[in-house]
Amino acid sequence: MGFVLGLGMAIGGIALIILICTVFYFYRKAKNTISRAKSTMNDLFGTDNLTELIETRNEEIANTPKSVAGMTAVYAPAIQEDFPELNLAELKGIAEGHLKKFLSEKKNYASIRIHRTEIKDYVKKSGTCVIVFQSGVQYLTGTKKVQSRYNTHMMYVQDANEYGHASGFATDCPHCGAAISDLGRKFCDYCGSEVIPINIHVWELHDIKEA
Repeated sequence: MGFVLGLGMAIGGIALIILICTVFYFYRKAKNTISRAKSTMNDLFGTDNLTELIETRNEEIANTPKSVAGMTAVYAPAIQEDFPELNLAELKGIAEGHLKKFLSEKKNYASIRIHRTEIKDYVKKSGTCVIVFQSGVQYLTGTKKVQSRYNTHMMYVQDANEYGHASGFATDCPHCGAAISDLGRKFCDYCGSEVIPINIHVWELHDIKEA
């Protein structure tokens, strides 16, 4: 009986030793893994503090402007061909003004800053022409700095009747008073008099969306 009891205690002791050794082995392995990970983080990022690294990364994101679709060089020649009198730089400034007002009054953002604005798209359909300006913007929501992109759609109604808003977009001939539905025309269809092209004043804000 004593022999069996002693044997059981011996086996239990051996099992305990094995358990302790196993725990110690995995502890050392985990410690070494963490140590190597910290060393790698320190080499790559200059710190092994994960919280500090996350805060630094978030700060970098908050201070790095969003890239924008730079298609100005592609679409500007086509736009200028269709609208030779149009001052694209002026229209871009108007689009940015609409965007700032939208972010300030509709979204209640503060400290709004536009980093860069480029033409993203140029679409002609249903009697209208739409230039889409894409802007990289920065603003504050409370105390948080945010970087984002917004698309501002500026519309020119080429044919007010086709678009279906003749009363809102049509203009009249300054010589005879006849209605001119095609705002791009340079001569009145009724009296033949020259009509001064209307360009910047008929480009209307159509839509603003976050990209």
